Amino acid sequence: MVPRELAVLIVSYRRADLLDRALASVDKWLPEARVHVWDNGSAGSPAVKALAATRPDVTWTFSEFNLGYIAAMNKLMAQVPDCDVLQLNPDAELLGPCTRAREVLAEPGVAVVSPTVLDPEGRDLPWDVAHREQGVVRNLLNSAGYAKRLRGRTVSDLYPEAPEQVDGYLTGCALFISRDAWNALGPFDEQFFVYGEDATWQPNARRHGWQLRLVDEAEPQVRHSSGGTVADDPLASMRGGDLLRSAQVMVLGLEHNAGRGSLYAAGSTLLDRVQRSKRGPRRARLDALAAQAGGRPAVVVITNGLRPGGAERQRVVLANELVERGHPVTLVCLQHLGQYISELDPRVRMFMQPWWQPVVDVAATDEAIVVGGCTKTEIGFATAWRALGRVTGQQRYWIPAAHDPAELDRPTYSEAQARALRTADGLLVLSRQHHADLSRHQRLTDRVMVAPNGLTPGTPLGEVPTTGPVRFCMLTRLKTYKNTTLLIRALDALGRDDWTLDIFGEGPDRDVMEAETPAHLTDRVHWRGVSPGPDHAFAETDVLCVPSGFEAFPLVMVEAMTRGMPVMASASGSVPEMLDGGAAGVVVEPVTVEAWSRALAGVLDDRAELARLGRAGRERALALYTDDAMVDAYQRAFVTVLGHGFPGSEQPAATV
Repeated sequence: MVPRELAVLIVSYRRADLLDRALASVDKWLPEARVHVWDNGSAGSPAVKALAATRPDVTWTFSEFNLGYIAAMNKLMAQVPDCDVLQLNPDAELLGPCTRAREVLAEPGVAVVSPTVLDPEGRDLPWDVAHREQGVVRNLLNSAGYAKRLRGRTVSDLYPEAPEQVDGYLTGCALFISRDAWNALGPFDEQFFVYGEDATWQPNARRHGWQLRLVDEAEPQVRHSSGGTVADDPLASMRGGDLLRSAQVMVLGLEHNAGRGSLYAAGSTLLDRVQRSKRGPRRARLDALAAQAGGRPAVVVITNGLRPGGAERQRVVLANELVERGHPVTLVCLQHLGQYISELDPRVRMFMQPWWQPVVDVAATDEAIVVGGCTKTEIGFATAWRALGRVTGQQRYWIPAAHDPAELDRPTYSEAQARALRTADGLLVLSRQHHADLSRHQRLTDRVMVAPNGLTPGTPLGEVPTTGPVRFCMLTRLKTYKNTTLLIRALDALGRDDWTLDIFGEGPDRDVMEAETPAHLTDRVHWRGVSPGPDHAFAETDVLCVPSGFEAFPLVMVEAMTRGMPVMASASGSVPEMLDGGAAGVVVEPVTVEAWSRALAGVLDDRAELARLGRAGRERALALYTDDAMVDAYQRAFVTVLGHGFPGSEQPAATV
């Protein structure tokens, strides 16, 4: 069997010096291999770009933001569709040509091959890249530091001697992957951010009949110092530990907030509190955070996950701004992770915990506040965490923040949710209208305060051009209720050709929407896929459209408004207030094809007014909808609930 061409794939993060060393080792030992590097947007990227200027032989991709290792590696794999690959860590170094590993990779039925790896610190044996199948006990022993001590016993995931075939997974500092296996099994699971992909993809390969092989050659072929890219940064190292723990929870499974992952989460939480080697440092860290807080309350921010979405983005912005203002902050994901992890300040502690395990590290302050949404899982975690304060001696408060679009014809929340919300210490809503809509059919708590969402202002864009087609856009999840098809029909009804529509996003209903688009509009309606960010989408468009009639507070509108981009939106939830009743944007009511078509004709006929609306929208957003304004509102709510001020915030919030 003739081996495929080999490509070496490296995801770079922070350390250009280590990357340079890794590339030099590839030059020496695998000079014929194609080399592709993806830089994941970090503080070290300028140095990596300088290195790239000296290496035109390498194919470089510089990401606008940190996708995470797993998504980045999937994109690199797509760049070399005809190659077998060596996935190489930037802190790893080849010591030989890996001849035997490449020979084994070419054997039929082999999915993954790893050479043994030399650890220069001597902490790991060369074959410790090979692991047995994961389990709750094995992972807990790893967390406790006993896996090496119990090597060879069934409770350890480490092998007593180098195996040839591996029944668990091979860690990926230098991993050869068969293109045939990749094509058969598909890419890594991007629910993980970093860690976990090897412990899910490889067992899946074994279940489908593929082999995982370890090759122990006469001389070491790879050298790797674990954690090399973050070894000089304690905060990055701590975040890496948090992500590793989260990945293990997900690998073991959190089906319906239960499963083996929940048992591991409970066990690792207990270990942190009872194991002597962890107990003392943990307590010292929490006491130090309390001292740094200077009288500010600790804050726990909870979210179901960190996948792209308005509420999820707000949780990250809130956590970042609060920690910048001196609050000790812990963010808890209850169900999954997501790409917003890359935007989370490294000073924010991050945990993944099932909702029914409300035990997380918070600074040893006298008072602490939990903030989250109004889903059943968030309510369950928050109410139990508040109650546990009676055990710990910490005074705890719960302030749910409602971000849900209100159901106008029936209650928005179940009776159980509403009953729980009535026990909250305060409720945050996005606007007065949002509160009126939410309480239309059910009573919520009596202490209600307004805290609009906010974002860091974007760079101003140029005004709408006076000639040429007006370039409308949507930046959204492609689901039916977002009314993408309604907008297309409204544009079609104009019967004019001085417009285009760019649709950025993905979603389960995209195929149906595309099929419903009239054939004569295919040259003007463009389906652009996922945008890496609003600047990317807005750079090529003039007017943002939000036709959905079921929104609470569309953050994409704030993204556009702070940049001076005019906004057209259906009257829904907080939208009329956000656009100042039409003085800072176009409010379309009712949500029909006819009303949207009239509004679109109006902006096409009066571009000067459209430019004025863009300026007015920016002025309003900078005054009311920035991240600073949002966190000011949250801190005022904290003062109201605590009954006293604290450094940086002395005034209580006005109640609705």
